[in-house]
Amino acid sequence: MSQDDFERIQPATLDIAAPAEPVVPHTGARHARLHVPGPALALGVLLAIAAGVIFVLPGYLAERRPGGLRARRPHPSRPRAGAPAATTATATATATAAPYEQAQAERERAGAKSALDALLAAQYELQQRGAENWAATEFAAASALAQAGDEAYRANDFGEAEAKYRAGQQAMQALLDGVDARLQERLARADAALAAGDAPTATALFTEALTIDAANTRAQRGLARAGTLDRVLALLERASAAQAAGDTGAAAAAYREALTLDAGHEAARSSLAALQQRIATANYTARLSAGYAALAAGRHADARREFQAALALQPGGAEARDGLQQAEFQLAQQRLAELLDKAARAAGSEQWEAAVRHYDAALAIDAALGAAREGKQQAGTRLALDQALEQLAREPARLNHAKTRTAAEKLIAGATAIAAPGPRLQAQLASARRLLADYSTPVAVRLRSDGKTEVTVFRVGSFGPIGEKTLELLPGDYVAVGQRAGYRDVRVEFSVRAGQAGSDVIVQCQQKI
Repeated sequence: MSQDDFERIQPATLDIAAPAEPVVPHTGARHARLHVPGPALALGVLLAIAAGVIFVLPGYLAERRPGGLRARRPHPSRPRAGAPAATTATATATATAAPYEQAQAERERAGAKSALDALLAAQYELQQRGAENWAATEFAAASALAQAGDEAYRANDFGEAEAKYRAGQQAMQALLDGVDARLQERLARADAALAAGDAPTATALFTEALTIDAANTRAQRGLARAGTLDRVLALLERASAAQAAGDTGAAAAAYREALTLDAGHEAARSSLAALQQRIATANYTARLSAGYAALAAGRHADARREFQAALALQPGGAEARDGLQQAEFQLAQQRLAELLDKAARAAGSEQWEAAVRHYDAALAIDAALGAAREGKQQAGTRLALDQALEQLAREPARLNHAKTRTAAEKLIAGATAIAAPGPRLQAQLASARRLLADYSTPVAVRLRSDGKTEVTVFRVGSFGPIGEKTLELLPGDYVAVGQRAGYRDVRVEFSVRAGQAGSDVIVQCQQKI
């Protein structure tokens, strides 16, 4: 079968500079796997088929022709030397390409294809980032270089095609490399428009920024703020009008509402802070005035409360701190006077324990207060005397002992020397004297025995064998002992009470040994 039996296949016209899905070049000996969306995969298959038609099929058909090689269209810049132009063109068109020329053409075609792959990859990334919107002129210029490469390719000038493709890829890569700078420039302009109150411009610029980087949080927040900007500006105007009318509460409420809509609005934040500072200053001044007025009127507790409130508004306020010190001093003096008065009244009514307590409270305020120190010393002495006399009245039996009677005599003598004793002390002294007299008066006690037992009373004397004997003994506790030869000793304990009638104490030995 001859080659005339086959229908000649002509290369299809393909505009490879038009926007397309990416063609990812090989990065090594093995192909890297890349997840490609459905539309991109379909377009990739079409591009592969077109590339086969353009790059593979003509060569294959040429090799099937007689002579084993396909005809090669001569490079327009390399005509055969010395041949007429028409003759050269005709001869070249019909001549069979030599192996070297064929290999060189294949290499140039491969270089052009590689450059095209890189260009398409850069083009796809730019399209994904919306470059047609934010770099329309530069993107169109890079695309024009790609179209020029297509023209050279169709003319079989593969070297020129590769150069154009490379230039287009470099132009697109330059756009990619400048993406961040363009993004920051739009964000800065958008922020400036937002600060200037230009919502439409800010919205447009933030939208462009999101076209470049859809996940940019600064652009997302800015776009949201631009959406509420008109309402925020209206609230600021309302706040300003309220403030001018003296309605600080309404102004502050409007500022807070504006910050609720846009927490990052600096004008609303600074205006609210300034208004709050003015309100605080006015309140501070009012508290100071009230505090000093109360101080002048002698209402020291009220003055202290006002100065404390002023310091809460302005912690470092020197005027409030000085006023509080004055109020505290006056309150301390007032408290001291009250305590000294209470102590004096307690001493006057012979409530010595209460008097000591009031003097202690005064000394806790001013440890160097002489009146309190002297008053406490006197009250303490009288308290000790009062307690001793009270104990004597509660436990008169202690006067059975001579030492206790001696101490009681000294106590009574000291109390008697006190000038102008009060009714309580006078009653205590009368009771003590009566008790001391009772316990200092001897009581008749009759000892009885059998005339054979020798009787001894400890601390009194031995009386030998007696039948009966009367002793004059002071009130107290005594021990009598009886002894008799051939009998067990006896021990008799007895008490003598003040004012009691005479009693008998029997002491005699009765149990034989």
